[in-house]
Amino acid sequence: MFIFISFLLLISAFISNNYITISRHTLTSQKLKKTSSLSIIHISDLHNKNFGHRQSYLIKKIRLLKPDLIAVSGDLIDNSAYKNALTFIQKASEICPIYYVRGNHESLAGNFANLKKELLKYHVTILKNETAAFTKDNITYHITGLDDPIFRGHNKKYKSYANHELNKLLKTGTAQNLFAKKLSVRKIRHMPDKAYAKKASKSHDIYQVLLSHRPELFHIYSSYPFDLVLCGHAHGGQIRPPFTDGLYAPNQGIFPRYTSGSHTKNGTTEIISRGLGNSGCPLRLLNYPEIVHIVIKPN
Repeated sequence: MFIFISFLLLISAFISNNYITISRHTLTSQKLKKTSSLSIIHISDLHNKNFGHRQSYLIKKIRLLKPDLIAVSGDLIDNSAYKNALTFIQKASEICPIYYVRGNHESLAGNFANLKKELLKYHVTILKNETAAFTKDNITYHITGLDDPIFRGHNKKYKSYANHELNKLLKTGTAQNLFAKKLSVRKIRHMPDKAYAKKASKSHDIYQVLLSHRPELFHIYSSYPFDLVLCGHAHGGQIRPPFTDGLYAPNQGIFPRYTSGSHTKNGTTEIISRGLGNSGCPLRLLNYPEIVHIVIKPN
């Protein structure tokens, strides 16, 4: 009996760590025209894991979803090795453009300069507190990347770091493009952050997407005029007993709140990926690797 139970547990663990699920989310926005839509694949926390020969299993699932862009919210790698991660990037870049922000493990690996060179070969847009524009059906979307605070020496005081960097995007010249504001930069610099964010969210007509590795800062992200926030980092709580969001997540502790799914506040929707790979704790239980598919449609 013990051998049989152990065998079942091993089978369950193998499936929990290798069977990829697809989570689908449909959002609507008045900023899109009647005939427009945007299909986003959100990938996070690959941690250099391989799915099939040269990522064939993972890539096949993504290709069938026909995305317009792929958003990667950090932790492509787990240590200095990144062969499997680059294979994924190479194959995925043949499908559509890739937008990427760094996670904490890109810093811990200590070789991001080498990784960056490889990512640029496949035309990956690396966003380090920057914004890029993506256009489809004559509609422009702005994709902003909040660089992981560990790269800036703010791993402990990262909440103030996030506020500081997002305020810079709002109040500097970048804000002219990022939020299509109708106020002068001089006036904005003297306007309280929340007051400006509220006014900006009503005045601009460009759909705003934020990529950030850490989901627990949703209360900060939602105070800015982002329509959609994509995060990872929490690994779905690693072990997910029924009716819970997992047992533990980095920077959130036990029984974390932000580990997966969709959360909405102040008109901002945050969608969290459970991720694909593992780090530290090498085992998922009742927590399948995940591809997140988001379709944005006109309201």
